[in-house]
Amino acid sequence: MISKISLNKVASYKKLSVLETDKKVNLIYGLNGTGKSILSNFLYLPTHPDYKHSSVDGLDESHDILVYNETFIQDIFYESESLPGIFTLSKENKEAEQRIANAEKEINRIEKEKEVKEKELANEESHLTEIRKTAKNKIWEIKKDYTGGDRVLEFSLEGYKGDSNKLLTFIESIEKPESKPQKSIDQLKQEVQSLSGGNAQKYNLLPQISFTVHDIEQNDLFEKQIIGNENSSVAGLINKLGNSDWVKDGIKYLPKELNQEKEACPFASKKLSQKN
Repeated sequence: MISKISLNKVASYKKLSVLETDKKVNLIYGLNGTGKSILSNFLYLPTHPDYKHSSVDGLDESHDILVYNETFIQDIFYESESLPGIFTLSKENKEAEQRIANAEKEINRIEKEKEVKEKELANEESHLTEIRKTAKNKIWEIKKDYTGGDRVLEFSLEGYKGDSNKLLTFIESIEKPESKPQKSIDQLKQEVQSLSGGNAQKYNLLPQISFTVHDIEQNDLFEKQIIGNENSSVAGLINKLGNSDWVKDGIKYLPKELNQEKEACPFASKKLSQKN
């Protein structure tokens, strides 16, 4: 039997308050806020951290404290929103029922969201259908302009001239160019006529040139020294200067000062002058 209850540092019990009794039945009453619910909650869950400074005496491990208060009702009783007046008992059942109820709410939310998305999708599909219909009619009108008359460009629509849906699908499969084409219809016609008209000429493709660089480099011809022609107009000057590689080394023979006009140009074998 409970003989003593001590409450301290919790809610309205700012200081230590002790209730001692030797009675089996005790009636505790008072105004709101005096601590009645705190006392019953302590007996309902004495191990809660809020009551670490409180204690109950007179009980051993074989005793159970049975408490029926608001907290007990919240933990054990569950009333379904869909079935008012019907209760579920036990804490485990209540938690299960709450999970089920929450899941049903989530399902309802998702179903509503799904309906909204389906309507949006239907609207987009309807809009897309209208756009494709407009595009198909426009493309078909353009097609009519180039399948009659001179028929120069008609070959480009071969296989698509009798079915507007097939033509639209073909156009949709073509990758859009990065920039607007610069050639006009007339220019395209001229190019086609130059390739297929009465004045068109057929040219054979140039054969691919194939050779092995290594074999050419190993040719004996590249081991021979290149010698200037003794009969050329500059042969005498080349022999005088010993400058057979005159293109590479001739620059160093140019006079340092432009007033030395008596010197000959190592390249052209002509007298240097201020004018040159």
